[in-house]
Amino acid sequence: MEVQGLSCHGCGSTDVEFDPKTRKIHCNQCGREEYYSRAQLGATGKVAFAKDNAIQFFKEGNWSSACKFANDVLNTMQDNASALFIVAYCDEFQDGRSGAIDEFFGKVSLMALEYDEVCDLIDLFESSLYNMRDYEAQMVTVVIENMQSAEDRQTLEGFIETVCPYCISKYASEDFLTDERAALYQDIASHCDVPKTCFALLRGIKENPDSPYRAGSFQMRAHTAYFFEHYVEPVGRILREMKPSSFKPKFIQAYQQVCDQYQSDASAAMG
Repeated sequence: MEVQGLSCHGCGSTDVEFDPKTRKIHCNQCGREEYYSRAQLGATGKVAFAKDNAIQFFKEGNWSSACKFANDVLNTMQDNASALFIVAYCDEFQDGRSGAIDEFFGKVSLMALEYDEVCDLIDLFESSLYNMRDYEAQMVTVVIENMQSAEDRQTLEGFIETVCPYCISKYASEDFLTDERAALYQDIASHCDVPKTCFALLRGIKENPDSPYRAGSFQMRAHTAYFFEHYVEPVGRILREMKPSSFKPKFIQAYQQVCDQYQSDASAAMG
């Protein structure tokens, strides 16, 4: 397979053949064989051009053009994360192929992504939150796993503070806050400055659709106890794990006030 922009690092010839499965090129002039890294291949003219167009068309809602350019990328770079996401997203939400997004996250979880690839995914995730909100944990996990350095912390925190509060505000019940999800939030809160995310969880005590405050259902003892156990208490554990900051004491105090009020209102309704 010939790919424009690739050349032999030995003799400089562009008369090379490329295997996209292995990212290996063979020079027809000097016989040298070598592997292109993800970063090298992603920076070649054809791949970069097609990827940038795919992302732009995706953000504009031009799904057919986005898929066309994404597939152009995948013809050369089969494991390009942004192209894989665009194709999976269109398969799932435009063509109705259930499971395409789960397959994408299964693939990308096995990759060690380049910084630019992660930034491209952040851009794509943030522009499609209205459909991707049920994949909050997967999106955040992928970005966290590939942004571990201190230099990445501001970008990571900005992404979390965009995605998590939005998703938390859209869940229809307290059941999203599983033990696994609560553990993820605790880990995030202990390592990152994410006051918006913590505030969204705290606000959910009164604003989650299944909250007794929203449903006016404190007199329903089983449901009131269930919401307290599966939402109110986990939020307290998350807030107590917040890394030290000027925000933490205020959040802890606010939580205790809300928690005391919740128990008081529950007792009054059952009195």
